[in-house]
Amino acid sequence: MRWDGSATVIIREGTCGVRIDIGGGTFSPEGWINLDPAHGEGEWKRRIQDGIPMPDDSVEAVRCSHLMEHIPAGAERIFVMNEVHRVLVPGGTFEIIVPLLTGSWHAIADPTHVSFWVYESFLYFTGEFQPHATYGIKFWQMVNWFVREGFEGNALLRKP
Repeated sequence: MRWDGSATVIIREGTCGVRIDIGGGTFSPEGWINLDPAHGEGEWKRRIQDGIPMPDDSVEAVRCSHLMEHIPAGAERIFVMNEVHRVLVPGGTFEIIVPLLTGSWHAIADPTHVSFWVYESFLYFTGEFQPHATYGIKFWQMVNWFVREGFEGNALLRKP
């Protein structure tokens, strides 16, 4: 797949190397597009809630570190998860790093946090936990999960 957008890095012929860091601030890794309302460039200077300016099935990997706890639970959180799902190629990955509610005071002390996460939060997005209603959640596969320093959850999800 070749995408002529300025953000494309062709890793090897036949693959799309677009990688997006949501809310990377001033710490976005080299080679990743920074989708950030303050530090993004051009059309990438926006909130994730305003969408990702890429076509369906066109991105290899997405990551966000300490951002999802700033997205309100409910419809906004589901939109973000589904929007990332939309742009990822099948087999593409989404890495999410969040402070865990169960780990320490970090998750609740920050006055800018508007949602809280535990491991089980991710299970609603894998389909392992299902509510008694349809919320339009696109399901993921959990590839890896670990907790760092007792409070930071790191989930690696894959689009089936």
